[in-house]
Amino acid sequence: MNLLLRPLDNPADPVWSVIIMTILVVAMAVYVIVYILGIDKREEHGSNDTTEQEELLQLQSHGD
Repeated sequence: MNLLLRPLDNPADPVWSVIIMTILVVAMAVYVIVYILGIDKREEHGSNDTTEQEELLQLQSHGD
């Protein structure tokens, strides 16, 4: 137990667990941003056109 809770020998030494967790969080944030931008890029191509299914779901007007 002393191995896990021992004090730092030199308080000026970096805390590597915090540095590793910061790197992981930044990497995950970059991945999420790239993923969201990729979804936006894929959906951008077909968003202006109405699909055949949307045309079938529209109500028919009789010209009244």
